Amino acid sequence: MVKLLLDRGAKIDAKTRDGLTPLHCGARSGHEQVVEMLLDRAAPILSKTKNGLSPLHMATQGDHLNCVQLLLQHNVPVDDVTNDYLTALHVAAHCGHYKVAKVLLDKKANPNAKALSGLTPIHVAAFMGHVNIVSQLMHHGASPNTTNVRGETALHMAARSGQAEVVRYLVQDGAQVEAKAKDDQTPLHISARLGKADIVQQLLQQGASPNAATTSGYTPLHLSAREGHEDVAAFLLDHGASLSITTKKGFTPLHVAAKYGKLEVANLLLQKSASPDAAGKSGLTPLHVAAHYDNQKVALLLLDQGASPHAAAKNGYTPLHIAAKKNQMDIATSLLEYGADANAVTRQGIASVHLAAQEGHVDMVSLLLSRNANVNLSNKSGLTPLHLAAQEDRVNVAEVLVNQGAHVDAQTKMGYTPLHVGCHYGNIKIVNFLLQHSAKVNAKTKNGYTPLHQAAQQGHTHIINVLLQNNASPNELTVTITEKHKMNVPETMNEVLDMSDDEVRKANAPEKLSDGEYISDVEEGIYPSIL
Repeated sequence: MVKLLLDRGAKIDAKTRDGLTPLHCGARSGHEQVVEMLLDRAAPILSKTKNGLSPLHMATQGDHLNCVQLLLQHNVPVDDVTNDYLTALHVAAHCGHYKVAKVLLDKKANPNAKALSGLTPIHVAAFMGHVNIVSQLMHHGASPNTTNVRGETALHMAARSGQAEVVRYLVQDGAQVEAKAKDDQTPLHISARLGKADIVQQLLQQGASPNAATTSGYTPLHLSAREGHEDVAAFLLDHGASLSITTKKGFTPLHVAAKYGKLEVANLLLQKSASPDAAGKSGLTPLHVAAHYDNQKVALLLLDQGASPHAAAKNGYTPLHIAAKKNQMDIATSLLEYGADANAVTRQGIASVHLAAQEGHVDMVSLLLSRNANVNLSNKSGLTPLHLAAQEDRVNVAEVLVNQGAHVDAQTKMGYTPLHVGCHYGNIKIVNFLLQHSAKVNAKTKNGYTPLHQAAQQGHTHIINVLLQNNASPNELTVTITEKHKMNVPETMNEVLDMSDDEVRKANAPEKLSDGEYISDVEEGIYPSIL
């Protein structure tokens, strides 16, 4: 039929929308006689698809050895590249076509040819687990230590896809076991993160350092702790992994296990004598971290193993402060049962009940007060929990506080009462609540400001009306004439505690090759992909 069509004048170089010629299609399907006929009639041997695929790429992908040989006999460039600089040898390495790869190599195909992504055929074969092709490539001069654009060697790629047999071959045949990618990840980091225990064992036996650190300071033990791979963590510890090495932000592996709630790994680390009170650069202990992320089981484990519920970060935050702010009721209860002080204060004089009140956590406030938290405790600025409830319009919290004896007219160092605060922020609900509980409507700050001054200054007309209806004096004067030109603002409390310790997400790159080239001319029915 092909001969008939050609004899009738069919264009031998006709192309589909995707750039496929008849020679591409014949090579792709492995029709040796058709390919030979087209070549004999001067079919365009160098023609490429829109993706840059040549007939040689097509024949290689289909494992059509005879077609590959025919094309090579007609002097097609053995290292011809696609738009992403993939050669036919890359294709053979990806697909695992050993015989085709041998023919290409015998024709002097470059075993170290790099795609735009920096991937060489040995990277591809290693990732796909084709150990016979890895061996073949190395026997033809492929370097196991050449790197892609991310600095990864073939050993990194084999570790990334869990190819234990390839790893074994590479490390026995000259691959650098301590090779570092751009983020300083070694193959051991990758296999530890992915939980590939057999590969971890191999690498450790070949001298890989269990304490190598990434640019973020993560060791393989940190990564296995983060992912919860207890068996990998055990191997690492047996080979000398340090329990005390910290990330750039000061987190030990136990901090990481606490952050991600990995109970089994945390227990293993503690059994191996990890310090339950190890403090990061900001003074955070694993218990702080477990409290922040509401990992109750880890928190209980830490407490059972002697972690101090009183440990304070550099700014004075205890685990109870964090649990109170985050409304972690179960953890707060456990901390209190283990003796946490409900009245412990930060460097700014802030207690847990301040934080719970500010956030509007009614049950947490009730819990803390039931454990003897001081309802009228003021911070260094004089703010009480009721001031903070007023600031955020937390009427339900204010009800609990007042019922437990909170002073409705408590003053800050500048003389602001909760009513001043509520009026300043325009919180009509809390204003009504405080007035209903006999708050002094004409209370003055040290500068002579009344709640009416605050509401007027901020333009809260609805609150002005409520205050006047409750006998607020419209004629009260500030201390000096100049005071009326000032914008007096009540003290506020807005501390932020940095709990982040995120490893650079390069460490979490998808476990697949995704560097660009696809043999996928969909319209023409070519679906398999490369890389």
